[in-house]
Amino acid sequence: MANIKSIEWEVTHLVKARLFPDEQSVLRTAMRALFEAKPDLKRKMVVTAYTDGDISLGKAAQIMGVSQEEMKDIIRETGGQIHLGPQTIEELQQDTENARVHP
Repeated sequence: MANIKSIEWEVTHLVKARLFPDEQSVLRTAMRALFEAKPDLKRKMVVTAYTDGDISLGKAAQIMGVSQEEMKDIIRETGGQIHLGPQTIEELQQDTENARVHP
């Protein structure tokens, strides 16, 4: 718990020092730096989001900055399976909702 309070304190004071306009800017910058330092983390995160059905193949490719075919290769390389499309009406509705929710 002490670590969370420390992180919150640091974020708050980065904003108070006017080094960032808001907390979201601090977090976005930190995430960008993390993914630049450890690109495999972003890859694993995106593949997991795709295999869990949270994002589409197109969205995964967009986030990774690759084509859909390259994204398929990335998914296969990590042992994931390519979704062949929704199998039920509910899956189709969920895919539609995910496309709207994740800009």
